[in-house]
Amino acid sequence: MGSVISIVNQKGGVGKTTTAQALARELAKTNKVLLIDFDGQATLTELMDLNNHFDNEFIKEYMLTESIVKIFERASIDPLDITGILKDENGKSIVAINELHFIPSPGNSIVAAAESVSGGKDMLLNKYLQKIKDDYDFVIIDALPSVSTLFRNVLLASDALIVAIQTKTNAIAGANGFLQVLNDVLEDYDKTYKHLFILPTMYNKQRRDDKETLAEIMGSYMTSLKTYSSIGKIPTTLLEEIPDRTVFSNAQSVRYFLQDYIEGFDTGKRDILLLLENISKVITNKLEVGER
Repeated sequence: MGSVISIVNQKGGVGKTTTAQALARELAKTNKVLLIDFDGQATLTELMDLNNHFDNEFIKEYMLTESIVKIFERASIDPLDITGILKDENGKSIVAINELHFIPSPGNSIVAAAESVSGGKDMLLNKYLQKIKDDYDFVIIDALPSVSTLFRNVLLASDALIVAIQTKTNAIAGANGFLQVLNDVLEDYDKTYKHLFILPTMYNKQRRDDKETLAEIMGSYMTSLKTYSSIGKIPTTLLEEIPDRTVFSNAQSVRYFLQDYIEGFDTGKRDILLLLENISKVITNKLEVGER
């Protein structure tokens, strides 16, 4: 059965979408992966540039009939196979690829759809994923940064969470607020996770406040996790920090997955590829341990 991993935080602009896209691409080198845009901002869907890779009329119809909003109509969704967009006309890819599928977000309409459901609306994503997760090795979800029906759906459908925390001043206060919300949901629904990962993002080692925030994450923040009634029982790992580098925005500006952009156009940034590979290995290893 595939593991559902969601990248979360209450605050936007912390690198959630970048992390979700890069992690899905990394895992898809050797696995069958489903990537889901569960954010009303639909940034991940925009980055996929689907109209440039598929017939426009097909994508228009697909967005009407198969986007993630359909779970709130209790309808089935057929994920879009995007493996081909990572290959050239000869079937070759810049970076190894096994299989990668995608469910896009239609934008703000998903928020209205979620709130319009009368009963059991917090569990609809989980019910959908229970039907299809056996078809995948991993399901990666880019979650919206707000407390809402959509957010609770993500928390309740996940097997593991990656909490992205920007290493900037006052970031810890927001992260602590998220922990309380998370703990309340876990308590209310008697829910737990295989693993909880903490991921510092946008780290600039030249900045004093970044260094101080990272030290706080590594110290008091990680210690505080054990003080929560439900979160404290979950195995937790601090992942290596993601640096604040222009290569991330450069890849997004031309609508490339980070790994393919670096190998194709900016090989001097291969240290980032090694970092992503290491983070992916830590996550998969911890989840394997949790299943034993």
